[in-house]
Amino acid sequence: MSNADQYTLETPENIEVDFELAGLGSRFCAMLIDTMVLGVIVLALVLLGVILGFALPRGLGDHFRPSRVIDWLMAVVLALVMALVSGGYFIFFELLMRGQTPGKKAMRIRVIRDDGIPATVYDILVRNLLRMVDFLPFAYALGALVMFPNPLCKRLGDLAAGTIVVKEGQLDYRANADKKRPADPVAVAAANAELTAEERRVITGFLQRRAELLPEARRQLAERLAGPLHAKYAGQYRDAESYLERLAEGRHYES
Repeated sequence: MSNADQYTLETPENIEVDFELAGLGSRFCAMLIDTMVLGVIVLALVLLGVILGFALPRGLGDHFRPSRVIDWLMAVVLALVMALVSGGYFIFFELLMRGQTPGKKAMRIRVIRDDGIPATVYDILVRNLLRMVDFLPFAYALGALVMFPNPLCKRLGDLAAGTIVVKEGQLDYRANADKKRPADPVAVAAANAELTAEERRVITGFLQRRAELLPEARRQLAERLAGPLHAKYAGQYRDAESYLERLAEGRHYES
């Protein structure tokens, strides 16, 4: 479900989590920044190619100059490298920075999957391989045309990959680097006999998959799960996630 600038996802715990969608303005600014960064990279490659174009023939001898084989070879190699860099820039950074490029990071937006978890390698490859189609006939005209009527502001690459671009609630993205021990379903079931079977299922599900969630989604989900449970079972409440951990193990009254 979505409105003009919000995407609401229903999680397996039957809890609604809200994401703020990145609009055309923030995505355009991110693209502008990425284009400038890419331009600098391409310019550096061109300068390197020019330097090599002058230096290499001298090193190989003057008898190569009449046929200009080296000049043509360098031009072809440089064109291929620039095409590879231009096409691979977004793939490389979105894989390296988990759904962000330098432009997206500057604008604090990120690519995620429709189900609210980080985009996979496959998702990033698909959305960026279709970028050349979105670019047609020039300057992402087709992509913008598709995005305008789409409630989730998706271009063709996002539609094919099942991804959305959302605003990031905080700068650090630490979900997948989480070091907390995942909950053992058997241990949870045995630890707190007060919990109903459904409550154990919901808490266990959250604790097991929390490392996959974006920080803002993780916080929202923990708070919406912990609120009613704290009202029912009471106990020490420092923060939602630690309360769920202690409640699952029957330690929620410990300070």
